[in-house]
Amino acid sequence: MQLRNSRGFSATQLLVSGLALSRTALAVPIEDSPRQYLLAGKALPEKYSSKSKAPGPNGPYSPDYKDPLDKAIDAVGKDLDPLPYRNGLGTSVLGPWNRDRSRQSPDLVRPPSTDHGSLPNLRWSFADSHIRIEVRSFAACLGPNC
Repeated sequence: MQLRNSRGFSATQLLVSGLALSRTALAVPIEDSPRQYLLAGKALPEKYSSKSKAPGPNGPYSPDYKDPLDKAIDAVGKDLDPLPYRNGLGTSVLGPWNRDRSRQSPDLVRPPSTDHGSLPNLRWSFADSHIRIEVRSFAACLGPNC
């Protein structure tokens, strides 16, 4: 004997129809990403561009910016979005972009020019660490096998 609700549907019928509807709703592909626009040769919509208070599109983080002294930049104080451009060289980012993480450590996105690429970047973000609080101390695992 099958249990039926007040409208005459069995629990099995409701479950099967619910699963079919959920699979249909989840199967819709989302192709609204900067990469899809660039692969199709289209211009990026306004929602993907960052607006800043600096002169120009993004101040020193733009391909048109030239600074012969390559001065230090305060990305947080000037509310800039660090992008990988330095004195006309560089390219845009085609992957996921976390503006807040890039502002925490802009040198990871745009390394200092005094390095010339010969030194490894030894910074480690605490967001990438697994930290657990112990009694009167804490323990941090700072490796890829944590």
